[in-house]
Amino acid sequence: MWPRTDAQARLLATAEDLAARFALTAPAHDREGSFPHEHFEAMRRAGYLAAAVPAEYGGAGHGLDDLVLAQIALGRGDGSTALSVGMHHMVVGTEAVARRWPDALRDRVFREVASDGALVNNIAAEPEMGSPRGGGRPATTLTPDGRGGWLLAGRKTFSTLSPVLTWAIVFAAVEDDSGDTARVLVRCDAPGVRVEETWDSMSMRSTGSHDMFFEGVAVTEADIVARRPSGAPPPEGRPEAWFPLLVAAANLGVAYAARDYAVRFAQERRPTGAPAPIAKIPHVREQVARMEASLVAARTMLLTAAEDYQYHPERDADLGVQIPIAKRLATETAVEVTDLALRIVGGVGLQRSEPLERYFRDVRSGLVNPPIEARALEQIAAHVLDQRLD
Repeated sequence: MWPRTDAQARLLATAEDLAARFALTAPAHDREGSFPHEHFEAMRRAGYLAAAVPAEYGGAGHGLDDLVLAQIALGRGDGSTALSVGMHHMVVGTEAVARRWPDALRDRVFREVASDGALVNNIAAEPEMGSPRGGGRPATTLTPDGRGGWLLAGRKTFSTLSPVLTWAIVFAAVEDDSGDTARVLVRCDAPGVRVEETWDSMSMRSTGSHDMFFEGVAVTEADIVARRPSGAPPPEGRPEAWFPLLVAAANLGVAYAARDYAVRFAQERRPTGAPAPIAKIPHVREQVARMEASLVAARTMLLTAAEDYQYHPERDADLGVQIPIAKRLATETAVEVTDLALRIVGGVGLQRSEPLERYFRDVRSGLVNPPIEARALEQIAAHVLDQRLD
């Protein structure tokens, strides 16, 4: 059972404390679509933002299994905060394992995260291209400035954490006749970086996923994180795990909050003239059992996938299918559980004064976070069908 280690227990306790505090302010931020700056200041003070930074850079050195466990707990308090800080952890944790950035860039970013609570995210999606996972060439450009440097120009959408980012890793087309694309590290307080507050979503309304504009931002050769031919396959390495599993963890945490709300409601709700609370009604008990069974299965699969990634890299071929299965199961479970919770609670659950309708909305975001179901199922099918059986 989890937590399995003292380090996990300490991080989990931190996340649970933060979640309890965030649950009090999350409803107002959801209604207003405002960014919860105070949540991030609290996480900064608690050292939570440096959780995935390796110890050699001054961080806590937590692995993916630790962060998935903590993010489920954080999502119970506020899904938006868990999802958005998960993007930061995803960038740091992925690089902590892959070590693909230039050493100087990694040292600069990781040490600032550890010492100051700096925040970093990949900023890639665009209005026309959508997600770069579709293979498109970005409209954002990186153009030679004639003096040995570069100028970055373009517009990005779904720029999660944009109100508080220290660093953005921006996906751009290199306009030097090479046909390459690049990812460049940009300080978000640099001249020419601008945020336009466009985020007005049904789900996860407080993630600050606004549009970011880069208007002739000066970039040096040393700021280039990676560069490769357009359309070239990504470099070989371990399967992508941090992004899908941390997204899944945030949504599963919201589903647990919905379960908790529905259970309390069932235990306390006693209609006039009824001999007992509705928790004694067989149909209600059946729906609660369905919620619990689904949650335990999804949580176990999610944590097992994270643990296997952390401790069994020799099984990466299996992880390539285990990860999309875990992400899909957690997402579908979150949708199922919030739906069942609403059926148990009834009309009260639709009221904006109650948190259940927010939980119901928030978990729908997991359906559009990659890998979306169609791609996850194709990965699973390829693993089963496109290989020989011995």
